[in-house]
Amino acid sequence: MGKPPTILDVADALGMHKSTVSLALSGKGNVSAATRARIRHVAREMGYEPNPLAQRLAQGVRNDTVCIVSGVLDVGLATEKILLIQEELTALSFEAPIHSCSRRRYAESDTHEVQVRQIKQLCRQRPRAIVCYTPLLDPAVFQELEAYQKEGGIVICYDHPAPLACDQVVFDREDNAYQAAKHLLEQGHRAVGLRTTPEAERLSGTPSDPQTLRWQGFCRALEEYGAPLREEWVFRLPTYEMGGAELTERFLALKDRPTGLCIVNDYVAMAFLVQATRAGVRVPEDLSVIGHDDQPIAALCPVPLTSATHPVREIARAVVTLLTDRLEGRATDPGPRRVVVRGDLVRRESVIPPHRITGKSSEIGGGAMV
Repeated sequence: MGKPPTILDVADALGMHKSTVSLALSGKGNVSAATRARIRHVAREMGYEPNPLAQRLAQGVRNDTVCIVSGVLDVGLATEKILLIQEELTALSFEAPIHSCSRRRYAESDTHEVQVRQIKQLCRQRPRAIVCYTPLLDPAVFQELEAYQKEGGIVICYDHPAPLACDQVVFDREDNAYQAAKHLLEQGHRAVGLRTTPEAERLSGTPSDPQTLRWQGFCRALEEYGAPLREEWVFRLPTYEMGGAELTERFLALKDRPTGLCIVNDYVAMAFLVQATRAGVRVPEDLSVIGHDDQPIAALCPVPLTSATHPVREIARAVVTLLTDRLEGRATDPGPRRVVVRGDLVRRESVIPPHRITGKSSEIGGGAMV
């Protein structure tokens, strides 16, 4: 990516002084109409774009804009984290506009172009920093952010690892899924299933993808306890209520069912609990269930839901701390810093040992006890 032309480059091309070009482009000063038109024509031909940050500094205006960029705004935790970050930055007197370009609004082939165009426009505005929620952003976006950093901008990425040398806050989803599956296994379950998203299969093998990380944590727990990994007990389904309804259909259709189920996320789990209960499945008597995220709905489910937490406030505070350290010169390490945030397990009433389900200690839903 070539370096964009500067106002000095335009002045050199015209054989004029930089101040004359600056006055002509800003519309100020005693510059003739013909000269002003010529300068603007050459600037356009060269692809020169005025630097808003330099303009603000020249006018004595402090730049307190920190832009928040996301590839998605949903009805769940992605948006909650964004709003918490915005809330904390606003409390510190920053302007914190949110810029979103969701893949759901565009065809896959159009997403690349739309996101790159949006991030280029944003970087040209020269905000003081950019905070970036990494999931669902096109890889080319990070190339633009890298160029922005080279020009002195500050980038903070969060949620899962980003392909960019910048400060990052990473939520450890592998540990999250591992804790959930391990809890069922510690209770004695060996027939354990997982509900994840359809992307888990499409993105399988992508090291930093959130669903791949959850899958790795789930498999690691099963391997440690010698429990079978059965494909028919892995449910790759949509999110939220629709996913819960489809999960119920798939679960009820099984001849040999698991006795424990890890469900990502709590809203899917709630929909599953309601639908499964109507069909005669008792939780936890017939099936132990663990949700993910520990959203408020988890404690209000028909059976209060054991859930692996998603510490959104801790993530937001870590992002703001990394950012303000950079902005105020407190970061002693010039290289990229990385903060890893892990959740906990909140135990409620939706999990019991499997022998209380079947009344047997030798057979659990078709899987042997070890």
